[in-house]
Amino acid sequence: MNIDYSLLVGVFVACLAIRGGYEILKETHKINPESKPAYAVILTVMLTLWLTWFGLCAAEVHQFELPRLVRWLGFGMFIGGVILAVGALIQLRGVENINHLVTSGLFKKIRHPMYLGFIGWLLGWSLFHSALVSLGIGVLGVASVLWWRHLEETRLRLQFGEAYEQYRLTTWF
Repeated sequence: MNIDYSLLVGVFVACLAIRGGYEILKETHKINPESKPAYAVILTVMLTLWLTWFGLCAAEVHQFELPRLVRWLGFGMFIGGVILAVGALIQLRGVENINHLVTSGLFKKIRHPMYLGFIGWLLGWSLFHSALVSLGIGVLGVASVLWWRHLEETRLRLQFGEAYEQYRLTTWF
């Protein structure tokens, strides 16, 4: 395995671990999510995670020839994922400490468009690059996104109660 590829895998997995640790610290109230230094660190980690993903798939050492249609469908998933994630980010005007329930725009039918976008981003980019080994590594990223979603669902239920439960009934993901 190429050393550059191994380094990218290591950075990607380390970023997932750091974000996971941050989520655990938030859940156990050992870190204040409103702390600007904590926010700066986790934002840097997430940017590193996503940038690493681009390099990881492009540097794939064991590319498999996928049909052109599959590769372009992957590119479409990636573009759709970027649109969802960036659109949700713009609509929320942030990624942490959102103190109101957003139920319009992208959030009208999808509870977590940013997380769904991340999943499309991970799967689509690896398919576009015929990067099946990276796709396997990306499954770890997808599992992390699903875990983050679960934790957020729990926090939103506690924060917004019945209003959130009613919203959940009318939305997907």
